[in-house]
Amino acid sequence: MTRRILILLSLFALASTAFAQKVKTFDATYTATVKAIPAGTKNLKVWIPLPMTCGPQVVSDLVIDSPYHWTRYTDPEFGDQYAYAVIPNPPAGDFRVDVHFNARRSEALMTAPTETSASPAELQRALRADRLVTLSPRVSKLAAQLTAGKTTTIEKAHAIYDYVSSSIKYDKTIPGWGHGDTERVCDVRAGNCTDFHSLFLSLARASGIPARFVIGFPLTAKDGEVTGYHCWAEFYVKGRGWIPIDASEASLSSDPMRRAYLFGNLDPDRIQFTMGRDLVLHPKTAEPLNYFIYPHAEANGAEVGTASIALHFREVNASGMTSSNGASR
Repeated sequence: MTRRILILLSLFALASTAFAQKVKTFDATYTATVKAIPAGTKNLKVWIPLPMTCGPQVVSDLVIDSPYHWTRYTDPEFGDQYAYAVIPNPPAGDFRVDVHFNARRSEALMTAPTETSASPAELQRALRADRLVTLSPRVSKLAAQLTAGKTTTIEKAHAIYDYVSSSIKYDKTIPGWGHGDTERVCDVRAGNCTDFHSLFLSLARASGIPARFVIGFPLTAKDGEVTGYHCWAEFYVKGRGWIPIDASEASLSSDPMRRAYLFGNLDPDRIQFTMGRDLVLHPKTAEPLNYFIYPHAEANGAEVGTASIALHFREVNASGMTSSNGASR
């Protein structure tokens, strides 16, 4: 074997290592709490989201730790997994349920999409406006301006991503953040991840690009606790599949390479729970859910209590390169 061939083989090995797909495996507990259940409540109805196996993520050994009977459902529109229970005569105060599970999350790569197809119904839903993800005249006008001269879906989506990640400020000090209200984002040009990705969805859909909302948790350390959610978005490219983006995380990075990476790629430092906006669950909630990461509780046909969430996790095995822990918001 010649020296030149040895050098080429060494370079190929280094390149393969550098671009190895990263994987994270962990044990986790999702804690859903509904605080301040009113005294005298007769029947408390509770819906809780569950992590799902999909795309780059495999969930196993899921156990709902609760003395009550829970029925598991799959949402037919988005494929979300969730559980429902009716709690008779719950004690006043806080209601809590723990969901234990194992998960294996792989890095999502633009070069190798894991969901390569979509049904006509999925694509139609991903082009439709939601209550807060609007397709107003000003959204359509802005989308047309951003995508002018762009000929491919990738080029159009990239122009929208660049605009959202560079023109919107990550800011949770202005009242009204976190609802994912496209019109508010256009007004104040600020918000959290929900707001960033609502604007991306609106602009993509206005450009004829199917796009969907994804929500879960960031894994911000090897082991730990997270008390806030994180969300991102995916858009569909015919012949390739669903491509992820994280515009809010990109907005917080000063590294051009990181910002470029988050268009089409996601590190495995996150766990997905549900997709979609304006969710209609079964049994039905009083109103469709804006998004679904918190527990939802009702009594007498109206929402009750205040919801809070936490994810406790412990990494049990990892292969590939160490992740950058970028998905922290």
